[in-house]
Amino acid sequence: MRTALYARHQAGPPPRRSHTIRSRGTARLGALCGCLLVAALGLSGAALADSMSLSIAPETVEELTSQITWTATSEEGTFAVLAVNNPGVPCAADPEADDGKTVTPRHLLEPGSSGTFTGSVNYTPPSTGAYTVCGWLEVPAGLLETDGGPVTATTSLPLEVREPHISLSLSVPRRPVPRKRFTLDLLSSSEVEREVVVEGIPYTRRGCPVNYAANSAQHLIDVNVTGGPWRSTVNVAPLRTGAKYIFCAWADPPTDGGLYPEATTSLILAIAHAKSRHGGRR
Repeated sequence: MRTALYARHQAGPPPRRSHTIRSRGTARLGALCGCLLVAALGLSGAALADSMSLSIAPETVEELTSQITWTATSEEGTFAVLAVNNPGVPCAADPEADDGKTVTPRHLLEPGSSGTFTGSVNYTPPSTGAYTVCGWLEVPAGLLETDGGPVTATTSLPLEVREPHISLSLSVPRRPVPRKRFTLDLLSSSEVEREVVVEGIPYTRRGCPVNYAANSAQHLIDVNVTGGPWRSTVNVAPLRTGAKYIFCAWADPPTDGGLYPEATTSLILAIAHAKSRHGGRR
């Protein structure tokens, strides 16, 4: 038979050991949740880290306009600043210290962009060579100031600027004969505007001069060419019987005065003696 004392003992609180086990389990669960929260916050911060990338299209050609495009991700309002550095000049840590040509506009009274955003700017390479596009994400310096705040991301893009494709071809529809004018044709094309000059001079083993500025001969053809192909035709005065001539064509940037041709071609013509009706020379 149970006594009252035994009954009260059975109805009392559970042993303290069971309470200790539950407390430890709760603490471990809380620590695990805390670690998962910290990891999630860390991943979120990494995903939001500022970044920037650059691309350009079409391929870069001397004096032909291309478009530089940027894609950026920023946690706070920033501006994309782009500069093009000359061959061999590295990008600086920020736009203000860079020696390149800034190609993006300056910003005034603008808050900048946040999240993921894109933009573009046109660029026309002035000459051939290996350039570098430098890019920075920059926090605005102040409401009344232009760019100049902290830089949150940087990037760069190498550019290889080539000469424009140019095609020149000289021909005569009919072979020249002594004491008669003849027709000379020029077929030309160029990706960008180029001045094309054609001259005729007595033939020597040296061939054509290095440029038309080194020669004082008359310009038989002088045209500016863009696109094409285009045909230009000239009537040439009769040439001396038995002589040998070379006709030279040069394509230059319109502003260089004929000093640095980017394409040349030539055509050699020998003016034969005319034959009489009996097969002899006249």
